[in-house]
Amino acid sequence: MSEKHLRRQLSNLSDQNLGAVHRDDTGSTTLLFGGQQPSPSKSDATEKVVQLSLASEACLDICRNSDAEPEVVPGAKWNAVQFVAAADLRAENATDKDPDSPYAWMVIFACLISLMLSIGINDAYGVYQQHYQLTEFPNATTGIISWIGTTQFLVMCVGGTFSGFLCEHFDTRVMSAVGAIVMGVAFIAGSFCKTVQMLMLTQGLLYGIGASFPFVAGTSIPTQWFTKRRGLATGIALSGSGLGGMWMTSATQSLIDSVGRPWAMRVTGIVACVAVLAISPWMRVRLVPSRNEKIIDWSLLRDLRFNLFMGAVVFAVAAYFGPFYQVPSYSVVVLHKSANWGSNMDTLMNGLSVLGRLAVGFLADFTGPLNLFIINTFLAAASLLVLWVPFDSVGTLIAVDLLFGFAIGGIVSVIPVVAAQVFGLARLPSIIGLLFIGYFAGGLLGVPPMSALLDDVGHRTDYSSSIWYMAILPVCSLLFSVAMRFLLTRNLCTRV
Repeated sequence: MSEKHLRRQLSNLSDQNLGAVHRDDTGSTTLLFGGQQPSPSKSDATEKVVQLSLASEACLDICRNSDAEPEVVPGAKWNAVQFVAAADLRAENATDKDPDSPYAWMVIFACLISLMLSIGINDAYGVYQQHYQLTEFPNATTGIISWIGTTQFLVMCVGGTFSGFLCEHFDTRVMSAVGAIVMGVAFIAGSFCKTVQMLMLTQGLLYGIGASFPFVAGTSIPTQWFTKRRGLATGIALSGSGLGGMWMTSATQSLIDSVGRPWAMRVTGIVACVAVLAISPWMRVRLVPSRNEKIIDWSLLRDLRFNLFMGAVVFAVAAYFGPFYQVPSYSVVVLHKSANWGSNMDTLMNGLSVLGRLAVGFLADFTGPLNLFIINTFLAAASLLVLWVPFDSVGTLIAVDLLFGFAIGGIVSVIPVVAAQVFGLARLPSIIGLLFIGYFAGGLLGVPPMSALLDDVGHRTDYSSSIWYMAILPVCSLLFSVAMRFLLTRNLCTRV
């Protein structure tokens, strides 16, 4: 193992907060994994925990002067030689490509396209919801129709729950390619369906299964490839879902108007399959998770900070899809606008969500991701409570689209960055698994109750109760996130 390679690995480990160097009063040095605490000293001398970045030279000296063979003991404290050697082997097993390199930006571009044609298509479901509700299945309830799009997202979340396991045991490039084929088959099969139930199986369930592969890879890979400007890189990658929702919304409406819903689905399936297959070779991980890691680390649920974060995520995701699904039909039923005008409102909202993702990704590295999560959640709540609840005019709906789209885009973009910043990148695979459970819960808590309120309380014409419910969700997310921040620090100027 060369000194140059050790220096590179130590730099990577430092940037990822994987560990720290512990020096006790006797002068012995032990490296600890992120989150692990040093054992109490028998001496009264104060123990010091030195960050790995400040102790790189000491670790290199130990490694230069030692011939010891590293013996990896899961869960135990490793000395410097063992820690560095094992991390070195783990990184080399993944790829020899460096972080923050031109290749890393190619990976980010691939993740952007991957999310554009997985979650982006789901963002554009509001166009199908409007078509099914007003034209093709006028006798079906809004709640039943909304389950097609909800099933897409929920199945993707189930796949995301096992993202660490899938990325560990299967090549993410192969996962993306398989997902691309299933996505295409699902939409083409759905084009021949004539009932809501069959569409739920094809456009909902089967598409969700296929899209979960590129969705999982696209959301879990970006943070691994950057040690500098991680927030910006992640924001660019996750902006793919907003970009997809933006152009897919307009394209889908145009296709339905010109060639009908069946051919609109066939074209969408072919485009999604070909595009995701084309970028699959770049959908690769940089760090291979340890084989001894759990799929989900349930011990995180004993951490109050994480429970508050999970609550904030659940309500934020619950708030996400409501306006995207209901604005198109609201435009027709309440504002008496055309179906095309309603889909344009979804396009506008998706476009602003792209700007929100990019802005938050850029600012997160300077102001702190949790601070931005709180600010954007406040803006999302204000857009619904202050603008949409009391008014039902064209001007206020456009204002809601602009403000809510920008805010909600920033929220979903910064969630994985908050997780990495607060809990450490070393625990990110287990955290992502739990977060996808939160996404699943948010999916259930969001659109289905909104649609039920529209059916049962509003009788499919009065959207007031549904809008009130949508407005309460980001308020709940805001309360959880503010409580988490005060638990971390009460200094309002601290970058968190």
